[in-house]
Amino acid sequence: MRDFRSCHRASAVMVPLVQDLSDRGMRDLSLYYASLPRPINVPSEKSVGPAPTIVTNGAPMRNIAPCESCHRAGYIRTGTPYLDGQPNAYLRAQLIAFTSGSRRNDLNQQMRSTTRQLTVEEIDAAARYYAGH
Repeated sequence: MRDFRSCHRASAVMVPLVQDLSDRGMRDLSLYYASLPRPINVPSEKSVGPAPTIVTNGAPMRNIAPCESCHRAGYIRTGTPYLDGQPNAYLRAQLIAFTSGSRRNDLNQQMRSTTRQLTVEEIDAAARYYAGH
């Protein structure tokens, strides 16, 4: 929410909603959403087929780490968002936003550096996989 308020992350929907929120209001909302159960829609080989190579192996010759090194199904790392079960269109849009540089709230430009070299097919495959389609 702070990233939306400071315009480090763009969203025509979120920016107006958080502009007038106090830090206390943001904390309260964060605590509420953190208390909700996570989606159960964890991708599995049965539901979506085998994980795409970009997810499991990355692309070492292009210096791209595997997505699952940070976003492994059911695994949460501090500062790393939970992707399992997120909508395909949302995931794809965020990957494209990092690729174009329009989303720039990643620490040390980690996602921008990684996604900059992804192909459209790799973006689509990763988004579909994490969405569970």
